[in-house]
Amino acid sequence: MTAMTRRDLLAAVPGALLSGTLEASSQTTDKTLTALAVSKGLIYGAAAANWQLDRDSILRRTFSRQCGFVVPEWEMKWGAIEPIRGTRDYSAPDRIVAFADSHGLKVRGHAALWYRNLPKWVEPALKTEGEAVIVAHINDLLAHYKGKIRSWDIVNEAIEPKDGLQDGLRNSAFLRWLGPDYIARAFSIAIEADPDIQPFYNEYGLYHNDDTDAQRRTAVLNLLEKLKTQGAPIYGLGIQGHLRLDRPFDPSVFATFLRQVANLGLKILITELDVDDRYLSQTVSERDRLVGDRAASFINVALAELSVEGLLTWGLSDRYSWLNSSTNPTRTDGTMNRCLPYDENF
Repeated sequence: MTAMTRRDLLAAVPGALLSGTLEASSQTTDKTLTALAVSKGLIYGAAAANWQLDRDSILRRTFSRQCGFVVPEWEMKWGAIEPIRGTRDYSAPDRIVAFADSHGLKVRGHAALWYRNLPKWVEPALKTEGEAVIVAHINDLLAHYKGKIRSWDIVNEAIEPKDGLQDGLRNSAFLRWLGPDYIARAFSIAIEADPDIQPFYNEYGLYHNDDTDAQRRTAVLNLLEKLKTQGAPIYGLGIQGHLRLDRPFDPSVFATFLRQVANLGLKILITELDVDDRYLSQTVSERDRLVGDRAASFINVALAELSVEGLLTWGLSDRYSWLNSSTNPTRTDGTMNRCLPYDENF
């Protein structure tokens, strides 16, 4: 593997054209990340939040030039839309959609059901009212964006083997009050609300070559097989891609997992790629080389699988990465985690 900088992320992906059923942006400016992706039949995009776009004109310009897709970091999550029951406010996610529209970008929906960022009223309501609670939320969410958003993370992070439950399911409010079939039902509810969407199950921790991620891979495969058996209208698997340099990565293990998912007839999207370098003590240039090498290894394996439709990074610039946030500082030497295609100075 030739050493790569972070900025070279997409330049060395395999040349085979993919079917790319997710429409990418029409912009084809040479040497942009999205143009590199489109030239290979792929999509490229990144996550952003309103506060980031509001404060930084360089971020806005870079986003409009380099990306074909934008994903709201928090704005579409349940806790952001309906913190108080019956008071649903789409103004924040609508601003993300408006930004995308103004620059010819497309939007991914993220995420309909997630165990975190859940309004406090939801679990008591699930206990007394059951499935009707998620039916109302999913129906309203997808109705609001019908015709505007095609690709959706319908269920996010429903697996947690450490919880010790059957099938590795996470001990979430949804599981406690709706039972394990809530996942299949969520997909059915979503496709009934908007038959034109591409519904994804989205999960982290599927790529490192250690026992923790091996257990999660097994549980996710079992879940996907069960969903297919149940006839759930799932389109694909979103693989987040939060890579850590202190954990091993075996390309052959990851390639086998991707093929197993593809053999179920599912598409795959890398949805939240970044690289955590918190445990590295090397110079910035050496850290960048190691981050670039890990990203290149991961991307080359992912995009060699014909069912993979593209990738999104969880942000564009280190300046706005969750890995460098005040609530999640990951380095102790005063420098930023070098985790995304652009550093803090773009």
